[in-house]
Amino acid sequence: MAADFHLHRAILIAITACLAALASGAKAAGPADGASRPASPVVTPARSCSFGAFVAETDPAGLNVREAPSTAARVLGRLPPTFVEPAMNYGVRVEVEVIGVRDGWFLIRNAKDNADLTGRPARPMYSGRGWVSGSKLTVKSQADAGRARPARAAAVHLRVGDGETFDGDSFIEAARLSDCQGEWAQVEFADQRFPAQDRATLKVEPAARAGLPPGRFRVWVDRLCGIQETSCS
Repeated sequence: MAADFHLHRAILIAITACLAALASGAKAAGPADGASRPASPVVTPARSCSFGAFVAETDPAGLNVREAPSTAARVLGRLPPTFVEPAMNYGVRVEVEVIGVRDGWFLIRNAKDNADLTGRPARPMYSGRGWVSGSKLTVKSQADAGRARPARAAAVHLRVGDGETFDGDSFIEAARLSDCQGEWAQVEFADQRFPAQDRATLKVEPAARAGLPPGRFRVWVDRLCGIQETSCS
């Protein structure tokens, strides 16, 4: 009887050790890049924001979504680069919701492909909450003026053409997010990203370029539209 007892006890210990090892290995490996984790980022945004944006990434490896607003923070998952249809020569960006900002990093959630535009099944990606650099995000604005502050009464620092809006492809390509507040986004534009004919139509106040490298300017825009293929109005 004593021998049976010790045998049963040894078996239970071995099973417990195997289960613990399996659990430890799964935790170390973590989810695949396309998996969504329920874990929330540990850093609180400096300000809350609420609008749709698009991932401006060309690296085939995709864009890292991090636990905190830092390149040293743990990677929670990845977002695919812009989908390009070679035959049609157009690109479709991953769509995200922006819900906060801190130091040029943006807290996002609900990343997704637009399968109606790609004509392909949605690609696997991380769709939970996490931080990405504003240098990898762009927006589509249907405003006709870029302003000095996030307010309709603020001074106008950017206009284009004769009352044209900022929702054209050239503006989306030239823009990167630098800040946000509520439903407003501060966008940094690079002159060299604009086609020459569009660059000639820009009416940029010198104050929009103050403190930035040559060829850059920043303005605040509202009327942000999270739909790539058509108007939000």
